[in-house]
Amino acid sequence: MSFLEVRCLKKSFPSPEGGKTLVVDVDKFSLQFGTQSGMKGESGSGKTTFLHLVAGILKPDQGEILLDGREVSKLSESARDRLRAESIGYVFQSFNLLQGFTCLENVLLASSFAGQVKKPWAKELLDRVGLSQRMHYYPRQLSIGQQQRVAVARALANRPKLVLADEPTGNLDPKNGQKALSLLKELCRENGSALLLVSHEVKVIDAFEHQLRWEDVNQVPSSTIEE
Repeated sequence: MSFLEVRCLKKSFPSPEGGKTLVVDVDKFSLQFGTQSGMKGESGSGKTTFLHLVAGILKPDQGEILLDGREVSKLSESARDRLRAESIGYVFQSFNLLQGFTCLENVLLASSFAGQVKKPWAKELLDRVGLSQRMHYYPRQLSIGQQQRVAVARALANRPKLVLADEPTGNLDPKNGQKALSLLKELCRENGSALLLVSHEVKVIDAFEHQLRWEDVNQVPSSTIEE
């Protein structure tokens, strides 16, 4: 059985003209334990919405999302929050670091949601991403590349079974983007985490042995979506 199973998943949003616009229509999708998959898709084609549905941030209109045997789509909001804290790491394109907290505190806070505050592990992660000398810095005191590395460390803080990465190199120059990608893949491999990364960049997806095209997964034509 796959670690992640998605079946007959649909999600719509209200349109300005009235009615609803279908954004996600996925008949079937699966991800095996420990698999690292890169999925290419154009900007604004519904990829972020799909990741939000898998993570339990959004609730689908219909369909099933099974994560390690648990049906995410039928859990309450608080139960989805707990599941995400315990089993899912998320690397956002915009990083979403808390500006009033240091690098170390950002990573510790992520692990605290799962009830497993482990300072040595948080420090080790920051050391692995090359920020051992800056763990007490605030995000505003870091470069964009350094902030992204904090985001990668935070995503691994709770030793998740699944890591979702949404355009993680989108705000980085090619050199730092490649470093962040290599680091993310390496840490996921060492932790045994499954990784699903979505990007519109061909070079990013080419770094994955297992590659997918969002247009093959989502049955909604990209030209009809404005994410």
